[in-house]
Amino acid sequence: MDFHIDKAKILPKENAQQFLEGLKKFGVLIAPKKKEEKFYFDIIEDTSEVEFNYTRTILPPKKFLVPYRRKRFSYNVDTLDFESRFTPVDQVIFGIHSCDLHGISILDSIYLEENPDPRYLEVRKRTILIGLSCRPDEFCFCLSTGTAFPDGTNWDLFLTDIGNDYFVTIGSPKGDEIVLSLKELFREITKENLTLYKQSTSQKKLSFDLEKLPDLGRISQVIELEYDSEVWEEEAKRCLGCGTCTNVCPTCFCYTAVDVPDLDGKKVSRIEFTTSCQYPYYSLVAGGHYFKPKRSDRFKHRYYHKFVGYPYQIEKLGCVGCGRCSAECPAKISIVETIKKLRGVENEEKSGEVINETSAS
Repeated sequence: MDFHIDKAKILPKENAQQFLEGLKKFGVLIAPKKKEEKFYFDIIEDTSEVEFNYTRTILPPKKFLVPYRRKRFSYNVDTLDFESRFTPVDQVIFGIHSCDLHGISILDSIYLEENPDPRYLEVRKRTILIGLSCRPDEFCFCLSTGTAFPDGTNWDLFLTDIGNDYFVTIGSPKGDEIVLSLKELFREITKENLTLYKQSTSQKKLSFDLEKLPDLGRISQVIELEYDSEVWEEEAKRCLGCGTCTNVCPTCFCYTAVDVPDLDGKKVSRIEFTTSCQYPYYSLVAGGHYFKPKRSDRFKHRYYHKFVGYPYQIEKLGCVGCGRCSAECPAKISIVETIKKLRGVENEEKSGEVINETSAS
């Protein structure tokens, strides 16, 4: 969606609770909640549980568009009668950060462009997306992936924190409808609000440690040129192959399907579930052949798909810089550090340190 200043409104923070309550009449309300030190998207009954100030959730909101386990259909083995009881419901996902909005836009490209998935389409038609501004931590690199702001994504409303208020931009007719139905909660923008909005945008950019961000310029070419690099083997030695990196990713969509019979064996259900290219069995095909038998092959494949495959398929990187894969990796593998090693940045930095030390002596 593009930014339209003429459609912007102000939502005082004191009205935020009423706003969330008002969203419930548009569908099942889903929003971030806190559990111990982590955050996660969940269905909201008590709006006082909604967290406005969080950096990232464990899993992206993708799970409410493409469930990790879903039943596609069932059939009777005697009559071969097929049955599908898919019944999407209206839902409102509140509190989505810019990187996750970009992740959903990438899923839209995957599921709706070349071979549209009718089930995904029905879910998307019934889903309202409401974005929320955020501040980065040490794992975020969305400024490098160009996903730090919601421009170019699909959303209905986007709330930017400007201190005592939220600066609300409207991105769709449904967003207009929400604001109109709750108009008593909003007020018109002032010049002071505009100034605060611009300051908030600038402050987000300044919140990043620019020296730690990866250089993703011509990254597809870098990955291809370094296809035989020893970095893959070195990094893969630390990888546990657990698949955490892909399971928390907002853009990974690999899945597999199995037929599960009932106890009497007369009815079979086709179950799809999210899987990971990091699992050995994922590349196993009929005849017992593994396309990617080595862990390093599977490790490299994830980067190759994100930075070469996606641009080829949808003309976008398959990474939105949310930092979940690095933050949740039990082996502490950082996608940013791997990219820097492939670019030789680490060697350049060490070389620079030696030169500086030599100059100082």
